[in-house]
Amino acid sequence: MKKIAIFYQGRKQASSKFAAQLVPTLEKQGHSVRAIDIHQEGLESEAAYDPKAFEGLDLVLVLGGDGTIVHAARMCASTGVPIVGINFGRVGFLTEMEPDDIATDLSHYLNGDASVWVDERAMLNAVLEQDGHREEFLALNDIVIARGTWPRVVQVRVWVDDYYYNTSYADGMIISTATGSTAYNMAVGGPLLHPQVKNLVLTPIAAHLASDRSLIIQPEATIKLQIFTGSQNGVFSADGQLNREIKDGAMITVQKSQYATRFLRRRPPTYFYQIINAKLSNDNLSANETNHAN
Repeated sequence: MKKIAIFYQGRKQASSKFAAQLVPTLEKQGHSVRAIDIHQEGLESEAAYDPKAFEGLDLVLVLGGDGTIVHAARMCASTGVPIVGINFGRVGFLTEMEPDDIATDLSHYLNGDASVWVDERAMLNAVLEQDGHREEFLALNDIVIARGTWPRVVQVRVWVDDYYYNTSYADGMIISTATGSTAYNMAVGGPLLHPQVKNLVLTPIAAHLASDRSLIIQPEATIKLQIFTGSQNGVFSADGQLNREIKDGAMITVQKSQYATRFLRRRPPTYFYQIINAKLSNDNLSANETNHAN
């Protein structure tokens, strides 16, 4: 018997209906199953979670897209419980199976088949300090600081291991993991890293100077950012889901977390190149269609 949690988006009919069908199916097979509506729990309430609530689980099934999986990853990180993502989204960089694969393939992950391997992904720990207050965040994809609503560049001072690196004049700055390198980092022209790479990527957003480029940093480094926003406030974001308003002079310290996200895979590690190639090809096709339409 396995202890299984199923994360799903209750506001999305497809995943909600699938979860309702999957629970009794797994229970009939003798497993202990707990279904969790991740939307009902709320994104901003993660600090209130008791890590012990997920202790003893053998597997977490996440029904959703990459955003749902990223949320589940933060919730489960401290327990190390492995995750299998079932794709109810679009791109599915992090998912492992399609819904139609469940009937034939899920048993491989439940029974510890020899074809299953653990895909361990680095995470980030970030500390936001402003006005004498300190708040800590965990992220699988990235930490972002950026300008507010006014279209004015901000200054971001950067230190790496207490060494002053530079001051960027840009819309903001992204610190991403290899997992996050395919998210916002890729959208602003940052480098793509294979998921097994543990390095961090520092990428300016719309930098004022062409010489201000992305920097790949060793995993053990401590990165400090200080943002100067002038008369407006800026924005801090962890994984694009945990967001805070930040004031002029706020300080952010980012390190690789002690926790990691563990995905169960049967697809080979080289599948990353296949999905990246498909994503980039689709983007080029969409861009060409848009250009022809104009």
